[in-house]
Amino acid sequence: MKIIETDVLVVGSGIAGVMSALKAARNGCKVLLTSKVSMKSGNSIFAGGGWLIPSEDFPPDAYFRWVMEGGKQVNNAKLVRVLAQRGEVMIRALKEMGISLEKKGEKYWYVKMGNSSKYPGSTLMDELLTQVKKKPIETQPWVCIIDLLLEDGRISGALGISRTQGPLIINAKSIILATGGAGGIYRRSSNHRRIIGNGYWLALKAGLSLMDMEFIQFYPIGLAEPFLPSTIIQPPIPREARILNTNGENLLEKYSLKFDLNESVMQYRDELTVILSKELQDGAVYMDCTEVPAKKWKKWFLNRLATINPEFRNRPFLIAPAVHFLMGGIEIDQYAQTAIPGLFAAGEVTAGIHGANRQGGNALTECMVFGNIAGRSASGYARKLSRRKIKDHTIRTEFHWDTHNTGGKKLFSELQDLTWTHAGPIRNACSLKKGLQWNSTLKKRTEELASKEKSILLNELKGSLMVSEAILRASLERKESRGAFYRDDFSNKDDANWLKNIFLKVDSEKNHFIVSHHPTTGQH
Repeated sequence: MKIIETDVLVVGSGIAGVMSALKAARNGCKVLLTSKVSMKSGNSIFAGGGWLIPSEDFPPDAYFRWVMEGGKQVNNAKLVRVLAQRGEVMIRALKEMGISLEKKGEKYWYVKMGNSSKYPGSTLMDELLTQVKKKPIETQPWVCIIDLLLEDGRISGALGISRTQGPLIINAKSIILATGGAGGIYRRSSNHRRIIGNGYWLALKAGLSLMDMEFIQFYPIGLAEPFLPSTIIQPPIPREARILNTNGENLLEKYSLKFDLNESVMQYRDELTVILSKELQDGAVYMDCTEVPAKKWKKWFLNRLATINPEFRNRPFLIAPAVHFLMGGIEIDQYAQTAIPGLFAAGEVTAGIHGANRQGGNALTECMVFGNIAGRSASGYARKLSRRKIKDHTIRTEFHWDTHNTGGKKLFSELQDLTWTHAGPIRNACSLKKGLQWNSTLKKRTEELASKEKSILLNELKGSLMVSEAILRASLERKESRGAFYRDDFSNKDDANWLKNIFLKVDSEKNHFIVSHHPTTGQH
Protein backbone atom coordinates (compact mmCIF):
# COMPACT_ATOMS: atom_id res chain seq x y z
CA MET A 1 0.00 0.00 0.00
CA LYS A 2 1.46 3.38 -1.03
CA ILE A 3 2.21 5.87 1.76
CA ILE A 4 2.19 9.64 1.14
CA GLU A 5 3.56 12.05 3.73
CA THR A 6 2.37 15.63 4.05
CA ASP A 7 1.91 18.31 6.68
CA VAL A 8 -1.62 19.35 5.72
CA LEU A 9 -4.11 17.22 3.79
CA VAL A 10 -6.97 19.17 2.21
CA VAL A 11 -9.92 17.00 1.17
CA GLY A 12 -11.91 18.75 -1.56
CA SER A 13 -10.76 21.10 -4.33
CA GLY A 14 -13.60 23.64 -4.44
CA ILE A 15 -13.18 27.24 -3.32
CA ALA A 16 -12.96 26.39 0.41
CA GLY A 17 -10.38 23.68 -0.25
CA VAL A 18 -8.26 25.76 -2.60
CA MET A 19 -8.28 28.77 -0.26
CA SER A 20 -7.22 26.43 2.58
CA ALA A 21 -4.40 24.92 0.54
CA LEU A 22 -3.09 28.30 -0.60
CA LYS A 23 -2.96 29.66 2.94
CA ALA A 24 -1.29 26.54 4.37
CA ALA A 25 1.33 26.62 1.61
CA ARG A 26 2.03 30.31 2.20
CA ASN A 27 2.65 29.42 5.84
CA GLY A 28 5.45 27.07 4.80
CA CYS A 29 3.70 23.72 5.08
CA LYS A 30 3.82 20.77 2.71
CA VAL A 31 0.26 20.53 1.36
CA LEU A 32 -1.62 17.75 -0.41
CA LEU A 33 -4.88 18.82 -2.11
CA THR A 34 -7.16 15.94 -3.13
CA SER A 35 -10.38 15.63 -5.08
CA LYS A 36 -12.46 12.52 -5.64
CA VAL A 37 -13.10 13.79 -9.18
CA SER A 38 -11.04 16.19 -11.33
CA MET A 39 -9.41 19.14 -9.57
CA LYS A 40 -11.80 21.58 -11.25
CA SER A 41 -15.13 20.10 -10.30
CA GLY A 42 -17.74 20.09 -7.54
CA ASN A 43 -20.26 22.82 -6.81
CA SER A 44 -17.86 25.75 -7.00
CA ILE A 45 -17.77 25.67 -10.81
CA PHE A 46 -21.56 26.21 -10.90
CA ALA A 47 -21.50 29.21 -8.56
CA GLY A 48 -23.13 32.45 -9.64
CA GLY A 49 -19.95 34.24 -8.68
CA GLY A 50 -21.52 36.55 -6.08
CA TRP A 51 -20.37 37.42 -2.56
CA LEU A 52 -22.43 39.02 0.20
CA ILE A 53 -19.83 41.36 1.69
CA PRO A 54 -19.83 44.07 4.39
CA SER A 55 -18.67 47.50 3.24
CA GLU A 56 -19.03 51.20 4.01
CA ASP A 57 -22.52 51.01 2.49
CA PHE A 58 -23.32 47.80 4.36
CA PRO A 59 -21.40 47.96 7.67
CA PRO A 60 -20.34 44.80 9.53
CA ASP A 61 -23.06 45.25 12.17
CA ALA A 62 -25.73 45.51 9.47
CA TYR A 63 -24.28 42.43 7.76
CA PHE A 64 -24.34 40.55 11.08
CA ARG A 65 -28.01 41.39 11.68
CA TRP A 66 -28.89 40.49 8.07
CA VAL A 67 -27.32 37.03 8.33
CA MET A 68 -28.77 36.34 11.78
CA GLU A 69 -32.25 37.39 10.65
CA GLY A 70 -31.96 35.20 7.55
CA GLY A 71 -30.92 32.26 9.74
CA LYS A 72 -33.83 32.89 12.12
CA GLN A 73 -31.46 33.37 15.08
CA VAL A 74 -30.18 29.78 15.32
CA ASN A 75 -26.85 30.72 13.72
CA ASN A 76 -23.58 30.54 15.64
CA ALA A 77 -23.18 34.26 16.23
CA LYS A 78 -19.43 34.02 16.80
CA LEU A 79 -18.90 32.56 13.32
CA VAL A 80 -21.13 35.21 11.73
CA ARG A 81 -19.03 37.91 13.44
CA VAL A 82 -15.91 36.41 11.84
CA LEU A 83 -17.49 36.68 8.38
CA ALA A 84 -18.54 40.26 9.11
CA GLN A 85 -14.98 41.15 10.07
CA ARG A 86 -13.11 39.25 7.35
CA GLY A 87 -15.28 39.40 4.23
CA GLU A 88 -14.02 42.68 2.82
CA VAL A 89 -10.39 41.72 3.54
CA MET A 90 -10.76 38.55 1.47
CA ILE A 91 -12.28 40.45 -1.48
CA ARG A 92 -9.10 42.55 -1.51
CA ALA A 93 -7.05 39.34 -1.44
CA LEU A 94 -8.88 38.01 -4.51
CA LYS A 95 -8.22 41.28 -6.36
CA GLU A 96 -4.53 41.00 -5.48
CA MET A 97 -4.54 37.56 -7.13
CA GLY A 98 -5.67 39.29 -10.33
CA ILE A 99 -9.31 38.14 -10.21
CA SER A 100 -11.58 40.70 -11.90
CA LEU A 101 -14.49 41.68 -9.64
CA GLU A 102 -17.25 44.30 -9.72
CA LYS A 103 -19.59 45.60 -7.03
CA LYS A 104 -23.35 45.64 -7.64
CA GLY A 105 -25.54 47.50 -5.19
CA GLU A 106 -24.54 47.98 -1.57
CA LYS A 107 -24.22 44.29 -0.61
CA TYR A 108 -22.78 42.19 -3.44
CA TRP A 109 -19.53 41.64 -5.31
CA TYR A 110 -19.44 39.55 -8.49
CA VAL A 111 -16.91 38.01 -10.85
CA LYS A 112 -16.80 40.30 -13.87
CA MET A 113 -18.12 38.26 -16.83
CA GLY A 114 -19.12 40.63 -19.66
CA ASN A 115 -21.26 38.71 -22.19
CA SER A 116 -19.77 35.31 -21.38
CA SER A 117 -22.20 32.42 -20.91
CA LYS A 118 -19.62 30.54 -18.83
CA TYR A 119 -20.48 30.02 -15.17
CA PRO A 120 -18.78 32.72 -13.05
CA GLY A 121 -17.75 29.99 -10.61
CA SER A 122 -15.89 28.23 -13.41
CA THR A 123 -13.97 31.40 -14.22
CA LEU A 124 -13.17 31.90 -10.54
CA MET A 125 -11.91 28.32 -10.14
CA ASP A 126 -9.68 28.69 -13.20
CA GLU A 127 -8.01 31.68 -11.54
CA LEU A 128 -7.67 29.99 -8.14
CA LEU A 129 -6.25 26.76 -9.58
CA THR A 130 -3.70 28.85 -11.46
CA GLN A 131 -2.62 30.20 -8.08
CA VAL A 132 -2.34 26.62 -6.78
CA LYS A 133 0.07 25.74 -9.62
CA LYS A 134 2.32 28.62 -8.53
CA LYS A 135 2.67 27.18 -5.02
CA PRO A 136 4.40 23.99 -3.78
CA ILE A 137 1.04 22.22 -3.46
CA GLU A 138 0.74 18.60 -4.54
CA THR A 139 -2.59 17.87 -6.23
CA GLN A 140 -4.14 14.41 -6.44
CA PRO A 141 -7.39 14.15 -8.45
CA TRP A 142 -9.49 11.00 -8.42
CA VAL A 143 -8.70 10.13 -4.81
CA CYS A 144 -11.60 9.20 -2.54
CA ILE A 145 -10.87 9.48 1.19
CA ILE A 146 -12.70 6.62 2.95
CA ASP A 147 -11.48 6.96 6.55
CA LEU A 148 -9.84 9.44 8.90
CA LEU A 149 -7.04 7.91 10.97
CA LEU A 150 -6.70 8.87 14.64
CA GLU A 151 -4.00 8.15 17.18
CA ASP A 152 -4.39 9.06 20.86
CA GLY A 153 -7.56 10.96 19.98
CA ARG A 154 -6.01 13.22 17.38
CA ILE A 155 -5.64 13.15 13.61
CA SER A 156 -2.72 11.14 12.24
CA GLY A 157 -3.75 10.78 8.60
CA ALA A 158 -6.31 9.31 6.24
CA LEU A 159 -7.00 6.22 4.17
CA GLY A 160 -7.87 6.81 0.52
CA ILE A 161 -8.46 4.98 -2.74
CA SER A 162 -6.91 6.36 -5.90
CA ARG A 163 -8.35 5.52 -9.31
CA THR A 164 -4.83 5.08 -10.68
CA GLN A 165 -2.73 4.07 -7.64
CA GLY A 166 -5.12 1.95 -5.60
CA PRO A 167 -5.17 2.16 -1.78
CA LEU A 168 -3.26 5.05 -0.18
CA ILE A 169 -2.22 5.82 3.37
CA ILE A 170 -1.78 9.57 3.80
CA ASN A 171 0.36 10.48 6.81
CA ALA A 172 -0.78 14.00 7.69
CA LYS A 173 -0.24 16.16 10.75
CA SER A 174 -3.54 17.94 10.13
CA ILE A 175 -6.53 17.54 7.82
CA ILE A 176 -9.02 20.04 6.42
CA LEU A 177 -12.40 18.73 5.27
CA ALA A 178 -13.72 20.93 2.45
CA THR A 179 -15.94 18.35 0.80
CA GLY A 180 -19.09 20.44 0.23
CA GLY A 181 -22.63 19.33 1.03
CA ALA A 182 -24.87 16.47 -0.04
CA GLY A 183 -27.27 17.83 -2.66
CA GLY A 184 -26.53 14.86 -4.91
CA ILE A 185 -28.48 12.50 -2.64
CA TYR A 186 -31.66 14.31 -3.79
CA ARG A 187 -33.50 13.63 -7.05
CA ARG A 188 -33.69 17.36 -7.82
CA SER A 189 -30.52 19.28 -7.06
CA SER A 190 -28.42 22.13 -8.42
CA ASN A 191 -25.32 20.35 -7.10
CA HIS A 192 -22.65 18.39 -8.91
CA ARG A 193 -23.88 14.79 -8.98
CA ARG A 194 -20.90 13.56 -6.94
CA ILE A 195 -21.58 15.90 -4.00
CA ILE A 196 -23.16 13.21 -1.82
CA GLY A 197 -22.11 13.95 1.76
CA ASN A 198 -18.61 12.41 2.03
CA GLY A 199 -17.41 14.89 4.64
CA TYR A 200 -20.46 14.31 6.83
CA TRP A 201 -20.04 10.56 7.05
CA LEU A 202 -16.27 10.79 7.45
CA ALA A 203 -16.93 13.01 10.47
CA LEU A 204 -19.61 10.68 11.87
CA LYS A 205 -17.33 7.63 11.51
CA ALA A 206 -14.56 9.54 13.32
CA GLY A 207 -16.92 10.12 16.28
CA LEU A 208 -18.04 13.70 15.62
CA SER A 209 -21.62 14.98 15.81
CA LEU A 210 -23.50 16.63 12.98
CA MET A 211 -25.54 19.76 13.69
CA ASP A 212 -28.62 21.33 12.04
CA MET A 213 -29.04 18.60 9.41
CA GLU A 214 -32.74 19.38 9.03
CA PHE A 215 -31.95 22.76 7.47
CA ILE A 216 -31.80 22.21 3.70
CA GLN A 217 -32.00 25.19 1.36
CA PHE A 218 -34.02 24.72 -1.80
CA TYR A 219 -33.47 27.16 -4.63
CA PRO A 220 -37.01 28.05 -5.73
CA ILE A 221 -36.50 28.36 -9.49
CA GLY A 222 -34.87 25.34 -11.11
CA LEU A 223 -35.50 23.88 -14.56
CA ALA A 224 -38.01 21.01 -14.47
CA GLU A 225 -38.17 20.26 -18.19
CA PRO A 226 -38.00 16.57 -19.20
CA PHE A 227 -34.49 15.20 -19.83
CA LEU A 228 -32.76 18.39 -18.62
CA PRO A 229 -30.76 18.81 -15.38
CA SER A 230 -32.22 20.87 -12.53
CA THR A 231 -30.27 23.98 -13.55
CA ILE A 232 -31.17 26.94 -11.35
CA ILE A 233 -32.19 30.28 -12.85
CA GLN A 234 -29.61 32.69 -11.45
CA PRO A 235 -29.76 36.47 -11.10
CA PRO A 236 -30.00 38.87 -12.72
CA ILE A 237 -33.53 37.82 -13.66
CA PRO A 238 -35.12 40.43 -15.97
CA ARG A 239 -38.17 42.26 -14.63
CA GLU A 240 -40.18 41.05 -17.66
CA ALA A 241 -39.91 37.43 -16.49
CA ARG A 242 -42.96 35.98 -14.74
CA ILE A 243 -43.75 32.84 -12.75
CA LEU A 244 -47.11 31.34 -13.66
CA ASN A 245 -49.24 28.43 -12.45
CA THR A 246 -51.30 26.09 -14.62
CA ASN A 247 -54.12 28.66 -14.68
CA GLY A 248 -51.80 31.36 -15.98
CA GLU A 249 -51.83 33.32 -12.72
CA ASN A 250 -48.76 35.44 -11.94
CA LEU A 251 -47.68 33.96 -8.59
CA LEU A 252 -45.93 37.07 -7.33
CA GLU A 253 -49.22 38.93 -7.76
CA LYS A 254 -51.38 36.06 -6.48
CA TYR A 255 -49.48 35.94 -3.19
CA SER A 256 -48.95 39.73 -3.01
CA LEU A 257 -45.18 39.30 -2.69
CA LYS A 258 -43.41 42.56 -1.93
CA PHE A 259 -40.19 41.61 -3.69
CA ASP A 260 -39.19 41.03 -7.30
CA LEU A 261 -37.73 37.73 -8.45
CA ASN A 262 -34.13 38.80 -7.90
CA GLU A 263 -34.76 39.76 -4.28
CA SER A 264 -36.82 36.61 -3.78
CA VAL A 265 -34.12 34.20 -4.96
CA MET A 266 -31.31 36.01 -3.11
CA GLN A 267 -33.01 36.86 0.19
CA TYR A 268 -36.33 35.01 0.49
CA ARG A 269 -35.66 31.60 -1.03
CA ASP A 270 -37.45 29.84 1.82
CA GLU A 271 -40.73 31.69 1.35
CA LEU A 272 -40.81 31.39 -2.46
CA THR A 273 -39.89 27.68 -2.28
CA VAL A 274 -42.87 26.88 -0.03
CA ILE A 275 -45.22 28.88 -2.30
CA LEU A 276 -44.05 27.06 -5.44
CA SER A 277 -44.11 23.67 -3.71
CA LYS A 278 -47.73 24.16 -2.67
CA GLU A 279 -48.66 25.28 -6.19
CA LEU A 280 -46.97 22.16 -7.59
CA GLN A 281 -49.31 20.00 -5.53
CA ASP A 282 -52.13 21.29 -7.76
CA GLY A 283 -50.36 21.44 -11.13
CA ALA A 284 -47.33 22.66 -13.03
CA VAL A 285 -45.43 25.92 -12.50
CA TYR A 286 -43.81 27.81 -15.37
CA MET A 287 -41.37 30.63 -15.96
CA ASP A 288 -42.33 32.89 -18.84
CA CYS A 289 -39.53 34.94 -20.41
CA THR A 290 -41.25 35.58 -23.75
CA GLU A 291 -41.56 39.33 -23.06
CA VAL A 292 -37.86 39.76 -22.30
CA PRO A 293 -36.16 42.03 -24.92
CA ALA A 294 -33.67 40.32 -27.24
CA LYS A 295 -30.71 42.38 -25.96
CA LYS A 296 -31.14 40.98 -22.45
CA TRP A 297 -30.72 37.44 -23.79
CA LYS A 298 -27.08 38.32 -24.53
CA LYS A 299 -26.33 38.83 -20.83
CA TRP A 300 -25.83 36.39 -17.95
CA PHE A 301 -27.90 34.30 -16.96
CA LEU A 302 -30.25 34.33 -19.95
CA ASN A 303 -27.38 33.75 -22.38
CA ARG A 304 -26.69 30.50 -20.52
CA LEU A 305 -30.39 29.58 -20.58
CA ALA A 306 -30.50 30.15 -24.33
CA THR A 307 -27.66 27.66 -24.85
CA ILE A 308 -29.61 25.04 -22.86
CA ASN A 309 -32.68 25.41 -25.06
CA PRO A 310 -33.23 28.33 -27.49
CA GLU A 311 -37.00 27.61 -27.42
CA PHE A 312 -37.18 29.11 -23.91
CA ARG A 313 -37.14 32.54 -25.56
CA ASN A 314 -40.48 31.76 -27.20
CA ARG A 315 -42.42 29.62 -24.73
CA PRO A 316 -42.89 29.24 -20.96
CA PHE A 317 -40.83 26.42 -19.46
CA LEU A 318 -41.39 24.16 -16.47
CA ILE A 319 -39.71 25.05 -13.16
CA ALA A 320 -39.64 23.62 -9.63
CA PRO A 321 -37.48 24.02 -6.51
CA ALA A 322 -34.20 22.09 -6.32
CA VAL A 323 -31.88 21.33 -3.41
CA HIS A 324 -29.18 23.97 -3.38
CA PHE A 325 -27.33 24.02 -0.04
CA LEU A 326 -27.14 22.28 3.34
CA MET A 327 -26.90 24.65 6.30
CA GLY A 328 -26.06 21.79 8.67
CA GLY A 329 -22.87 19.80 9.09
CA ILE A 330 -19.75 19.66 11.25
CA GLU A 331 -19.51 22.05 14.19
CA ILE A 332 -16.42 24.30 14.12
CA ASP A 333 -15.10 27.20 16.19
CA GLN A 334 -13.83 30.59 15.00
CA TYR A 335 -10.56 28.93 13.96
CA ALA A 336 -12.25 26.25 11.81
CA GLN A 337 -11.23 23.63 14.40
CA THR A 338 -13.51 20.64 15.01
CA ALA A 339 -13.74 18.69 18.27
CA ILE A 340 -10.92 16.38 17.09
CA PRO A 341 -7.43 17.89 17.48
CA GLY A 342 -5.82 18.28 14.07
CA LEU A 343 -9.10 18.09 12.14
CA PHE A 344 -10.38 21.32 10.61
CA ALA A 345 -13.28 22.03 8.25
CA ALA A 346 -14.47 24.82 5.95
CA GLY A 347 -17.31 25.55 3.56
CA GLU A 348 -20.64 23.82 3.16
CA VAL A 349 -19.54 20.74 5.12
CA THR A 350 -19.69 22.86 8.30
CA ALA A 351 -22.64 24.14 10.34
CA GLY A 352 -23.50 27.22 12.33
CA ILE A 353 -22.91 30.19 10.06
CA HIS A 354 -26.21 30.21 8.19
CA GLY A 355 -28.62 28.94 10.83
CA ALA A 356 -31.96 27.92 9.35
CA ASN A 357 -31.48 29.65 5.98
CA ARG A 358 -28.50 30.97 4.03
CA GLN A 359 -28.60 34.43 2.52
CA GLY A 360 -27.79 34.54 -1.20
CA GLY A 361 -24.11 35.24 -1.83
CA ASN A 362 -22.95 34.00 1.57
CA ALA A 363 -21.77 30.57 0.40
CA LEU A 364 -18.78 32.01 -1.46
CA THR A 365 -18.10 34.41 1.42
CA GLU A 366 -18.04 31.47 3.85
CA CYS A 367 -15.77 29.37 1.61
CA MET A 368 -13.37 32.23 1.07
CA VAL A 369 -13.14 33.41 4.68
CA PHE A 370 -13.17 30.09 6.50
CA GLY A 371 -11.09 28.36 3.84
CA ASN A 372 -8.39 30.91 4.56
CA ILE A 373 -8.84 30.50 8.34
CA ALA A 374 -8.74 26.69 8.11
CA GLY A 375 -5.50 26.86 6.13
CA ARG A 376 -3.93 29.17 8.68
CA SER A 377 -5.11 27.08 11.66
CA ALA A 378 -4.19 23.69 10.17
CA SER A 379 -0.73 24.87 9.13
CA GLY A 380 -0.13 26.45 12.54
CA TYR A 381 -1.14 23.18 14.20
CA ALA A 382 1.01 21.07 11.87
CA ARG A 383 4.13 23.20 12.35
CA LYS A 384 4.10 22.48 16.08
CA LEU A 385 4.13 18.70 15.62
CA SER A 386 6.77 16.17 14.79
CA ARG A 387 5.63 13.50 12.36
CA ARG A 388 4.45 10.19 13.78
CA LYS A 389 4.88 7.03 11.79
CA ILE A 390 1.54 5.44 10.91
CA LYS A 391 1.46 1.76 11.74
CA ASP A 392 0.52 0.76 8.21
CA HIS A 393 0.64 -2.97 8.98
CA THR A 394 -2.56 -2.50 10.99
CA ILE A 395 -4.40 -0.85 8.10
CA ARG A 396 -6.00 -3.00 5.46
CA THR A 397 -8.62 -2.25 2.87
CA GLU A 398 -10.34 -4.42 0.31
CA PHE A 399 -11.96 -1.48 -1.45
CA HIS A 400 -11.34 -0.87 -5.11
CA TRP A 401 -12.24 1.96 -7.48
CA ASP A 402 -15.51 1.02 -9.13
CA THR A 403 -18.26 3.54 -9.73
CA HIS A 404 -20.15 1.41 -12.24
CA ASN A 405 -21.76 -1.23 -10.00
CA THR A 406 -25.22 -1.68 -11.55
CA GLY A 407 -26.89 -2.80 -8.32
CA GLY A 408 -25.30 0.05 -6.39
CA LYS A 409 -26.41 2.63 -8.95
CA LYS A 410 -29.99 1.35 -8.74
CA LEU A 411 -29.96 1.62 -4.95
CA PHE A 412 -28.48 5.13 -5.12
CA SER A 413 -31.25 6.19 -7.50
CA GLU A 414 -33.77 4.90 -4.96
CA LEU A 415 -31.99 6.91 -2.26
CA GLN A 416 -32.43 10.07 -4.34
CA ASP A 417 -36.17 9.35 -4.66
CA LEU A 418 -36.41 8.62 -0.94
CA THR A 419 -34.75 11.86 0.14
CA TRP A 420 -36.66 14.04 -2.31
CA THR A 421 -40.01 12.45 -1.47
CA HIS A 422 -39.66 12.41 2.32
CA ALA A 423 -37.19 15.21 3.11
CA GLY A 424 -38.21 17.71 0.45
CA PRO A 425 -39.43 21.31 0.75
CA ILE A 426 -42.60 20.31 2.67
CA ARG A 427 -42.31 17.65 5.39
CA ASN A 428 -44.46 16.07 8.10
CA ALA A 429 -44.19 13.28 10.67
CA CYS A 430 -46.01 10.67 8.60
CA SER A 431 -43.81 11.18 5.55
CA LEU A 432 -40.59 11.37 7.59
CA LYS A 433 -41.34 8.07 9.32
CA LYS A 434 -41.98 6.42 5.96
CA GLY A 435 -38.67 7.81 4.78
CA LEU A 436 -36.86 6.28 7.75
CA GLN A 437 -38.45 2.90 7.04
CA TRP A 438 -37.39 3.10 3.40
CA ASN A 439 -33.90 4.15 4.49
CA SER A 440 -33.66 1.08 6.75
CA THR A 441 -34.67 -1.20 3.88
CA LEU A 442 -32.08 0.36 1.56
CA LYS A 443 -29.39 -0.11 4.22
CA LYS A 444 -30.09 -3.83 4.42
CA ARG A 445 -30.04 -4.20 0.64
CA THR A 446 -26.79 -2.23 0.44
CA GLU A 447 -25.16 -4.42 3.09
CA GLU A 448 -26.13 -7.50 1.10
CA LEU A 449 -24.39 -6.11 -1.98
CA ALA A 450 -21.40 -4.88 0.03
CA SER A 451 -20.85 -8.34 1.50
CA LYS A 452 -20.04 -9.55 -2.01
CA GLU A 453 -18.10 -6.56 -3.35
CA LYS A 454 -15.98 -3.79 -1.76
CA SER A 455 -16.39 -0.97 -4.26
CA ILE A 456 -16.08 2.77 -3.70
CA LEU A 457 -19.63 3.24 -4.98
CA LEU A 458 -21.11 0.93 -2.33
CA ASN A 459 -19.00 2.51 0.41
CA GLU A 460 -20.25 5.96 -0.58
CA LEU A 461 -23.80 4.64 -0.80
CA LYS A 462 -23.59 3.46 2.82
CA GLY A 463 -22.28 6.89 3.81
CA SER A 464 -25.00 8.71 1.87
CA LEU A 465 -27.65 6.59 3.58
CA MET A 466 -26.23 7.77 6.93
CA VAL A 467 -26.56 11.38 5.78
CA SER A 468 -30.11 10.80 4.53
CA GLU A 469 -31.06 9.26 7.87
CA ALA A 470 -29.51 12.21 9.72
CA ILE A 471 -31.66 14.63 7.70
CA LEU A 472 -34.81 12.60 8.32
CA ARG A 473 -34.20 12.16 12.06
CA ALA A 474 -33.35 15.81 12.65
CA SER A 475 -36.44 16.82 10.65
CA LEU A 476 -38.66 14.55 12.72
CA GLU A 477 -37.15 15.94 15.92
CA ARG A 478 -37.78 19.64 15.16
CA LYS A 479 -41.47 20.21 15.76
CA GLU A 480 -41.84 23.65 14.18
CA SER A 481 -41.10 25.46 10.92
CA ARG A 482 -38.08 27.78 10.73
CA GLY A 483 -36.29 29.36 7.78
CA ALA A 484 -35.83 26.84 4.98
CA PHE A 485 -37.29 24.07 7.16
CA TYR A 486 -41.06 23.70 6.69
CA ARG A 487 -43.38 21.11 8.26
CA ASP A 488 -47.05 21.34 7.36
CA ASP A 489 -47.97 19.61 10.65
CA PHE A 490 -46.03 22.28 12.63
CA SER A 491 -46.27 25.25 10.29
CA ASN A 492 -45.32 28.03 12.75
CA LYS A 493 -42.00 29.11 14.21
CA ASP A 494 -41.80 28.29 17.94
CA ASP A 495 -39.08 30.33 19.67
CA ALA A 496 -40.30 29.30 23.11
CA ASN A 497 -39.37 25.65 22.53
CA TRP A 498 -37.10 25.48 19.48
CA LEU A 499 -34.59 28.32 19.62
CA LYS A 500 -31.89 25.65 19.73
CA ASN A 501 -29.75 23.37 17.57
CA ILE A 502 -30.15 19.63 17.04
CA PHE A 503 -27.08 17.36 17.15
CA LEU A 504 -26.77 13.76 15.95
CA LYS A 505 -23.99 11.35 16.84
CA VAL A 506 -23.59 7.69 15.92
CA ASP A 507 -23.72 5.17 18.76
CA SER A 508 -21.17 2.74 17.34
CA GLU A 509 -22.23 -0.13 19.61
CA LYS A 510 -25.95 0.06 18.82
CA ASN A 511 -25.44 1.50 15.31
CA HIS A 512 -28.06 4.24 15.58
CA PHE A 513 -28.16 8.00 16.04
CA ILE A 514 -28.11 9.65 19.45
CA VAL A 515 -30.08 12.91 19.22
CA SER A 516 -29.46 15.88 21.53
CA HIS A 517 -30.45 19.56 21.73
CA HIS A 518 -28.33 22.56 22.70
CA PRO A 519 -29.47 26.18 23.13
CA THR A 520 -28.41 28.44 20.27
CA THR A 521 -25.39 30.65 20.83
CA GLY A 522 -27.62 33.73 20.52
CA GLN A 523 -26.70 37.33 19.70
CA HIS A 524 -23.09 38.07 20.68
